Amino acid sequence: MATETKAQTPPYGVFATLKNSIEQLAQGIPNQIDRSVFPGMAWNAQNQLMIGLRFLGLIDENGKPTSALHELAVTDEARRKAVLAGIVRVRYSDLFALDLMRTTPAELDQRVTEFYGITGDTREKAVRFFLSVLAYLDIPVSPLFSRTRSGSGSNGAPRRRRVTTRPRVDQQDVEADEDEDEQSTPTSGTSRTITLRSGGELTLSASIDLFRLNQADRKFVFALIDKLEEYEAGIESETR
Repeated sequence: MATETKAQTPPYGVFATLKNSIEQLAQGIPNQIDRSVFPGMAWNAQNQLMIGLRFLGLIDENGKPTSALHELAVTDEARRKAVLAGIVRVRYSDLFALDLMRTTPAELDQRVTEFYGITGDTREKAVRFFLSVLAYLDIPVSPLFSRTRSGSGSNGAPRRRRVTTRPRVDQQDVEADEDEDEQSTPTSGTSRTITLRSGGELTLSASIDLFRLNQADRKFVFALIDKLEEYEAGIESETR
């Protein structure tokens, strides 16, 4: 059996997905287990589930249910646990041979790579699945796993967590800031209309805060104003 499991990728999905799927199949096992049996499940989760079912010997390579699945998919949870415990001990025989009460997390990772040929994130997920099964079946393991897996990577080193901090903004503070901005930095709203010599009117309107204009903008704005005044003064002198 050890040689058989080495040729297959062990389950690396979420154990709860497999557990819930077995409970669903306890209501009736179809002739073939494929993705259409679990329509509400994400494609990636379906793929991982199929890998798990094959590794545990619950379906064959063509998706046909095995006798092991018929024994496991029953409504009695105590019976399910007993059957699953037997399946797990056979399919993970290489890992159980390590004496899990004395195995360290680093050693388990190393052995999983040796036995199943997986590394990195896939190995970490596969180990997590294995430990979740053992916890569900109340199979004891070294206390080292409970200390390292909660806040560590697969090699026992602290796992970095990406933390994004966002300052808490209270709505009242926002409104107060807006009121303060309106009071401390008023904007000037004005317009100027002149009549052109050839007829028609030209209107220049502005809504700006003169105190916030940089030097270039101030020069530009006041130059426009001066031009309008010069143009208007010229028209007035012509009509006198």
